[in-house]
Amino acid sequence: MTMKKMFIFLALLSVTIGTISAQDLTPNKRLKSGFWMKLGYDATFSNFLYADDETHFGSNLADLGVDAQLGTTFYLGPRIGNMLRFGLDACWLDFSYFKLNDTYFHNGTDLFLNFLEIGPKISFSPVKYIAFDLYGRVVPSFSLLFYDETITNSSTNYSYTGFNVSGLVGASFRLGVFEMGVEYNFGKMKYIDTKTSDNSSDSKVNTDNLRILLGFKF
Repeated sequence: MTMKKMFIFLALLSVTIGTISAQDLTPNKRLKSGFWMKLGYDATFSNFLYADDETHFGSNLADLGVDAQLGTTFYLGPRIGNMLRFGLDACWLDFSYFKLNDTYFHNGTDLFLNFLEIGPKISFSPVKYIAFDLYGRVVPSFSLLFYDETITNSSTNYSYTGFNVSGLVGASFRLGVFEMGVEYNFGKMKYIDTKTSDNSSDSKVNTDNLRILLGFKF
């Protein structure tokens, strides 16, 4: 190889390496702040809507649970190695619907409206089209519970409201703007009878559930 060809080869190699390096230094889009939305399935545990001292029958009280969320991720500070970033996860609206129906006498609905959830988030993006997230949020939650109780062909309607501050932890995988993940929502709720305004009971029931979520992070 002549000196001229060697010079041209080295020059082209330098330009190629420089171009690749410049591309590697561009901000990782998976680590930018942005809006997200998720839809999911809520799987309840056998103690759902039971107090710790109550006997339950081993089968879930909820036949079906679905969830919808809207929120924003705010990343704080610089990217670490263009692969890691810390921030805050804010969920502005988190709505859950549970269809209640056990084999004994309950048939009803429990609605949860969670709002202004916020907590820390850490995201790791080894390459620019995928990312992994770990996060947790404090969850202020308002609930409306309606159900019928039928005993020996006699039916009675009940309605309750409740409020609590619970929490959740979650993990997700992102491919481009698409996201899939899982959340564990844990806490207890104290309900008040809307007909009698009876809040004399100090008993709180469990509202733990596991969510499987699909959505988008823009």
